[in-house]
Amino acid sequence: MGLPMGRQLVAAGHEVVACDLDPAQAARLGTATAAMPAEAGRDAEVALTSLPSVGAVEEVVLGADGLEATMAPGTTVIDMSTSPPALARRLAGELATRGIEFLDAPVSGGPTGAQAGTLAIMVGGEEPVFARWRELLGALGTKVEYVGRHGAGQTVKLCNNLMVACTMAAMAEACAVLEGEGVDPAIAYEVFTRSTSDSSVMRRRFPLPGVRPEHPASQEYEPMFRVDLLVKDIELALDLAREQGVECSTGAAAAALYRATVEEGLGALDYSAVALAVPRSDPG
Repeated sequence: MGLPMGRQLVAAGHEVVACDLDPAQAARLGTATAAMPAEAGRDAEVALTSLPSVGAVEEVVLGADGLEATMAPGTTVIDMSTSPPALARRLAGELATRGIEFLDAPVSGGPTGAQAGTLAIMVGGEEPVFARWRELLGALGTKVEYVGRHGAGQTVKLCNNLMVACTMAAMAEACAVLEGEGVDPAIAYEVFTRSTSDSSVMRRRFPLPGVRPEHPASQEYEPMFRVDLLVKDIELALDLAREQGVECSTGAAAAALYRATVEEGLGALDYSAVALAVPRSDPG
């Protein structure tokens, strides 16, 4: 996600310093690079992070060689990863002691949206800070929404991914029924996309191969968004539900199916590969 997002910022005329664990990956942007986050943040007005895990976010922002160590008062950190709302609030509090502002701004739309600059971006934090960086975020997405206080962006993103995960899990089970009955999935897809079951999840990644050539299932489940990353997001969403006293039985069932997909060695595939892990028994 970081590389295409960086390219959008460069195309919009921004001066960018790239930083990645893999220096060769950072160099692909064709701009200045930094070996460590602290180096990247030293002269920056704003730092954007897009990282795969909670631990990585903490280390890049608050670690010994992190952004907090060198960014000046009045600058801003915008975390575009998917993380717990509680972490967003903690980062905001820690950075505030140094006069550094913070926004949590996770995204939806995947690599395709990042490459096209059409991401949906949900932003939490202080509204004046959001207003200051609204135009910058507009270079990355066509739907940039302020959703509330610190952590609200992450809350909306986790709820989004919980619904996405449940939708795909239900679709995968329905597709198993179609296959068992010998129904042509391409014909079924045409019906579904004109019926009440239609969704952007279905139109982007119907989980059976050969139905839509551009969908991951027709490309050996080449990942647009990996199963193991979705499992991380579902677990965060379920943790948040428990914190709020919500019994999330549908989400828990979906999470079990995705965990089974990972256990079958399919975690690096697109999350529509969950269709490969739907349990089947002899109908007798």
